This record gives sequence, structure tokens and C-alpha cells, in this order.
Amino acid sequence: MNAKELADELDYCYGKEYPCPVSKEAATMLRQQQAEIEALKDKLYLTKQSLDIVDSWIGKAQEK
Repeated sequence: MNAKELADELDYCYGKEYPCPVSKEAATMLRQQQAEIEALKDKLYLTKQSLDIVDSWIGKAQEK
């Protein structure tokens, strides 16, 4: 379960007869954290791609 799914569960609980008073704020925080996690994953992926390209260039340069 990721942070967004947990936030959805908290939102569901918030609508119940006796909601937890912090569940709405916690759900919002979890969604923000999940968005940050996704952004970091994208950044890490792009960094890995860049390193792969550099490694390829170095390998080609060493072959010459």
C-alpha cells in the first residue's frame, strides 16, 4: 500500500459517524509525501539514464 492508498483509506474513515479528527490532515500530508516520492523516483530515473549515457560514452572512448 502506498501513501496515496493509505490517504484514501483515511478519507473513507473521515466520513464515518465518529471520524478521527486528524485523519483529514493526515490524508493530505500522505498525498503530499506520495507526490514527493514520485518526483524523487522520476529524478532518480533520469539520473540513472544520464549515468548510463556517460558510461556508454566512456566505454566508446576507451575502445578507441
